[in-house]
Amino acid sequence: MKGIRIKEKNNRTAVLHGIGSIAAFIIFLSFSDVAIEYMKKGLGLCAKSVIPSLFPFMIISELMVKSPLTYRIGGLLKHPMKWLFGISEAGGCALILGMLCGFPIGAKTAASMYDAGTISKDEFERLLCFCNNPGSAFVISAVGISLFGNKQVGILLYVCVILSSLTMGIFLNILSDKKKSAHFMRTYNSIKGCDAVTVFTSSVASSAISMLTVCAYVVFFSAFNGCIATFFDHLHLPDSLSTLVFGFFEMTSGVSNAVSNHGRQSALIFCALFTAWSGLSVHCQIITICSGRDLSFKKYFISKATQGLICAAFMGISLKFLFPELLPRAEQVFMVDNAYFPFVSPIFSCVSFFLASVSVPMICLKSNIRKTFFSVDKKA
Repeated sequence: MKGIRIKEKNNRTAVLHGIGSIAAFIIFLSFSDVAIEYMKKGLGLCAKSVIPSLFPFMIISELMVKSPLTYRIGGLLKHPMKWLFGISEAGGCALILGMLCGFPIGAKTAASMYDAGTISKDEFERLLCFCNNPGSAFVISAVGISLFGNKQVGILLYVCVILSSLTMGIFLNILSDKKKSAHFMRTYNSIKGCDAVTVFTSSVASSAISMLTVCAYVVFFSAFNGCIATFFDHLHLPDSLSTLVFGFFEMTSGVSNAVSNHGRQSALIFCALFTAWSGLSVHCQIITICSGRDLSFKKYFISKATQGLICAAFMGISLKFLFPELLPRAEQVFMVDNAYFPFVSPIFSCVSFFLASVSVPMICLKSNIRKTFFSVDKKA
C-alpha cells in the first residue's frame, strides 16, 4: 500500500514537472528575442554585481568554517543562540554570516558545517529556514537609495527583514521537539585541519562551483521574468497580480515592479514581502547548494513564506506608527476614496501571496504543516 502511494505521488510530481516544462518552453519559444535580451542583462548583472559582492564572502566563509578559531569565538554565542533559536554556536556563526553577507552565504556556511560534522541534520534543516537573507548592501543601497532615493527607507527595510528572520527562528524553536533538540545541543572539538594551502585551494574551488550555480539561476530567471513581463503586457493584468508573480519568482524583479507600479506605502510593503521571501530563484540556489544531503525542504518553504508575511506586517506597522515621515504626506493617513485603503490592499495581496507560496510546495511535496513541524525522528 505504501509503495502504491509513493508511486502515485511520483506520478503527480512528474505530471507537474511536465506541465511546467512545457509551459516554460512555449513561453521562451514565443518570446525568444526577449529571452536573449534579458539573458544578456542577467550576465551583465552577474559580472557587475553578483560575483563581486558574493564570491569573496563565499571563500571567506569557507575558510572560517575550517578554522578552529571560529568555533572558539562562536562559543560566546552559545547561550543566546540556544535560548532563542535552539541552535549551537556553530549554527550561530552561519546565522550571523547569512545576515551580514546575504544569501546564499548562510546556506553554504551551514552546509559546510554539516559536512564537517559540527551541526546535525535537524539543526541544518532548521537553520536553512531563517539564516538566508539578502545582504545589507543590497537592501540599503540597491533598494533604499537606488529605487526609493532614501537611505533611511533601506535601513528600515533591512531591519524588518532581519527582525522577521529572527522571529521565524524563535517561532521554529518554540515549535521544535525539545527532546529531539537536546540531541544536537552539543559541544565539539576543533576540526582536524589540513595544511593552509589545501584549505585555501579547496575553499576557492568549492566557492567557484557554488558561484557558477548562483549565476546560472540569475541568468535563467532574468530571462524567464523578461518573458513573463512581455506576456503580461499582452494580457493587461492588474498591477498587483503582476507584481506578486514577479516577486514570487525573483526578488529583484518583484521589488523593481513594486516601486514602478505602486505608491510608496504599498511598494514598501511589497518590498518587505519579497525581500523576506527572497524569490524562487534564490530557493533554487539554496536547494542546489544543499543537494545530495537527503534534506527535507518542506519546512523551508513554509518558513520563508511565513517570514515574508511577518516582514510585510512589520513594515506596515512601522510606517503607520513609527516612521510615517518616510511616506509622502498624501499617504500618511488612510484614504477613503472609493472605499479603497492603500494600507489594506497590499496586506491582502501579501496574504494571498503567502497562501500561494505555501500551497505550491505543499502540493508538490504532499505534506501538511503539523507533520512538517512536529515530525518525530524514529531513530531518536
